[in-house]
Amino acid sequence: MKNAWLASFIRFPLLVIVLLLLFLMLKIFGLPFHFPYLPEFSNVYFTVVNVLCFFLLHRLLTKEGRSIKELIDFRSDCLIKDIFSGMFWLLVLYVPFVLTVLGAMFIMYGTELFQHFQSVFNGNEEIFTFPRPRWLIWLTACLSLIFPFLNAPMEELMYRGYAQPLFIKHYKKVWLGILIPAVGFALQHLILAVSLSGAVVYAAAFFVWGIGSGIIFYKQKRLFPLIVCHFFVNIAFGILPLIFLISGA
Repeated sequence: MKNAWLASFIRFPLLVIVLLLLFLMLKIFGLPFHFPYLPEFSNVYFTVVNVLCFFLLHRLLTKEGRSIKELIDFRSDCLIKDIFSGMFWLLVLYVPFVLTVLGAMFIMYGTELFQHFQSVFNGNEEIFTFPRPRWLIWLTACLSLIFPFLNAPMEELMYRGYAQPLFIKHYKKVWLGILIPAVGFALQHLILAVSLSGAVVYAAAFFVWGIGSGIIFYKQKRLFPLIVCHFFVNIAFGILPLIFLISGA
C-alpha cells in the first residue's frame, strides 16, 4: 500500500522542492520576485515534477508487471467517442467545482464574496510587477506548450489510474479509495494559492473535482476520457495566460 500512498502525496513535496530550487535560481540571476508565488512560472515546476513522476510511476508499474500504456487504456477506435466524453465530463465536473468556489467564498465573505475575488485569487499588484527577462518568459512559454500533454495524463495516472484502485482493493471501501487520492490531488494545488483564503478555496474546489473524477473513473473503468477532460482544463489554465504574458497584456 505504500506505493498507493506515495503516488497520492508525493507530488506536493516535489512541487515545493522544485519551487525552492527555482527560487534559488532566480536569486542567483538577481531576479526579484515575491516568494513563494511565481504567477506565470507554475508551468515550469509542474513540468519538472511531471517528468519525475513519469519515471517514478514507470518504475512502480514495471515492478508490478504493468505499464503506463495499460493504465491509460487508449483505443484508437474509441478516440472520437473519448474526446466527446472528455468534453462532457468537463462540463459535469466544472459545475460542482464552480459551486464549491462560490460556496467557500460565501462562507468566508458572505454576500460581498465577489468583491474579494481579486485579493483571494490574484493577490496584490506587487506580485506581478517584477522584471522578467525575455529568456525566462520564452522558456516558460515553451514549457507551457508541452505542459498539458504531461500534466493531464500524469495527474490522472497517479491519482485515479494507479492509487485509487489500490486503495479500493486494500480497504474494501470504494468511498475511501476515492477520497484519499482526492485529498492528495487537492493538496498539490495549494502551491498555486496567493493567499491563505485562496488556499482554502483551492483545497475545497479541487477536492470536489478529485472526488468527481474518482467517481467517474470508478463507474466508467476508463482513464483516457478523463485525461482528455484534464487536458482541456490545462490548455485553458496553462497556455492562455502565457499568451497574455508574451503579448504584454
